[in-house]
Amino acid sequence: MPNTAPTLSDAVSASLVAHWLDASGAHGLRRDELQADAGISPEQLSNPDGWLPAATIERLVHAALRRSQNPLLGLTMARHTGPASFGVVGYIMQTCSNLQDAMQMVNRYERLVSDVGFTALRHEPGIALWCWDCKTSDPVFLRQATEYILAAWSSLVRMIRERDNPTLLAVRLRHEPPADPALLPFYEATFHCPVYFNQPESALVLAAAALTLPLSNANASLQETLEQHARNLLQQRKTSSTLREQAKAQLYILLRQGTASRELLAQQLCMSSRSLHRQLHKEGSNYRDLLDELRYEQARQYLGGHGHTVEDIALRLGFQESQSFIRWFRRLAGCTPGEFQKRAGLGL
Repeated sequence: MPNTAPTLSDAVSASLVAHWLDASGAHGLRRDELQADAGISPEQLSNPDGWLPAATIERLVHAALRRSQNPLLGLTMARHTGPASFGVVGYIMQTCSNLQDAMQMVNRYERLVSDVGFTALRHEPGIALWCWDCKTSDPVFLRQATEYILAAWSSLVRMIRERDNPTLLAVRLRHEPPADPALLPFYEATFHCPVYFNQPESALVLAAAALTLPLSNANASLQETLEQHARNLLQQRKTSSTLREQAKAQLYILLRQGTASRELLAQQLCMSSRSLHRQLHKEGSNYRDLLDELRYEQARQYLGGHGHTVEDIALRLGFQESQSFIRWFRRLAGCTPGEFQKRAGLGL
């Protein structure tokens, strides 16, 4: 049965998966074998507006890694990615007046591609960081998905800029470098700039001045037409999902931005704080449960990674001080954050 019931929680568009599977054939991988490994039926890919659960995509990536024996699979596949891979979002990018406009469009409509991760634009002196955060707790999928998305965005940036310039200055990756140093040159060959590992966030580092330079294919009329289509598609996703799913997706963004509150969440969902509480209660949930759920998911991800102290994680998750975070985590996990890290063999 086709997967035609999209949600706003942990899903990837069937269109993107189909493009990814098509590209896998260029690397000697058989599409039918990968689909069988991941449990994806032909019917699930037949509807371009359909959706596949993130857990299915994680199985697909693991299967492709196993069959290809290519540890840089994400980077490799991104080289075969074009605007069509990202549907209406990719086409809207090409009509934008400048890179900043293009990034805002991605941020606004990326849920039409997937919601396993979210983009954000941050500014530092002289540079802009186009960040991507993935929600998965699977470290293998996290690495491959991050490298795939950032490499795909970087290729689209080069495509719409259409000129030689130092727009992309560097790439920052939160994960460790590959175990084999011989693989490092492939990163710079893919991104055409220096690549740094064990960074605080995964992001493309762009020259701030380049964000407002005009793009040669800007087309305001076509952009509005495509945006209207994107808005309609996004509304279809929202009306097909529960309020809890919508609230969790929006709260994830607010939490990552350090602005999570029930009042602001209600504002983002176009309702009063009281209405939000009442509607969530009808679905057997509440704001505190959602916040704890997301914080716990993020805490486990940070604790399972590298380079994050308990104090840093507490701050990122909105706790006033580390002891509050430690008590909260112990209540949910049955152990302290430090004990959790040791059990994971990290001992940070």
